[in-house]
Amino acid sequence: MFNLIVRRLCGAAATFVMATVVVFGAAFGLPGDPARVIAGRRQVPEDTLRAIRLRYHLDDPLPEQYLRWMGGLLRGDLGQSYASRRPVTDILLDALPVTVKLLALTLVIEIAIGATLGAITAGRRGSRLDNGVLATCVLALAVPTFVVGAVVQDFFGVRWKLLPVAGTSSNLSYLLPACTLAVTGYAIATRLMRSQTLAHQSEQHVITARAKGLSESAVTRRHIVRNSLVPFVAFIGLEIGALASGSIVVERIFNLPGVGGVVARAVSQRDNALIIGFTMAVIATYLLVDLLADVAALALDPRLRGVE
Repeated sequence: MFNLIVRRLCGAAATFVMATVVVFGAAFGLPGDPARVIAGRRQVPEDTLRAIRLRYHLDDPLPEQYLRWMGGLLRGDLGQSYASRRPVTDILLDALPVTVKLLALTLVIEIAIGATLGAITAGRRGSRLDNGVLATCVLALAVPTFVVGAVVQDFFGVRWKLLPVAGTSSNLSYLLPACTLAVTGYAIATRLMRSQTLAHQSEQHVITARAKGLSESAVTRRHIVRNSLVPFVAFIGLEIGALASGSIVVERIFNLPGVGGVVARAVSQRDNALIIGFTMAVIATYLLVDLLADVAALALDPRLRGVE
């Protein structure tokens, strides 16, 4: 177990360093002039722009800018936002609570509904319920997130007036955004749970449990569903990164003051420091959660240790 953690930590560190190179190069490859963003919307003379480029080292070679930024990152400094003149770390921390609530509720919805429907439909394979749930999964994967957001806003907020459609005036304000963000994950979780449940139904320990006279509900609960939940640990690790990216769209749709909304504005403003800071924070979080998911999966299923 210890050797596994060390290997995964080394791999995560190497992946993070390579990601910093790619993200830094991609951000500075975007069209536009960061100096004009820093100067604001007002027209400024070329001398002022040159002074801004000199002040922020924007004319330095890209490798030199990267090494300077990497040195700040090692000190915990993500730089300063060009648009707001505030430290990137402070901006992200201010917006983080909203995004954390949104992502946490989204995961709960995905896992609760996906695990339940997946286990139920596996036990009724080929039934109308099974076919109906699988059809909704295909539809959920096919429909873009922004379309889902617009539809639920229109029906649940505007027409039926059941839930808030924008802002964070109450805890209920997170429900529609979370449901919108959970649509794709729900489909994946349901199909994952269904396939795992079907696979475990024919295993020897399940057949033995039935032969001992255990009721079908007890066999399903103790031997099938419990073992089928192990892959959900890996699913959560992968889903964190996807949800963080998807939150950019959803937070813009529902006007949530979270990290996603902040980054969406940063992209439109060509605020490279904020874009890079957010991206690297997401990558670091994903790598950490993925490592924890691997360790948790090994703890839940000791058979996997022999594979490693």
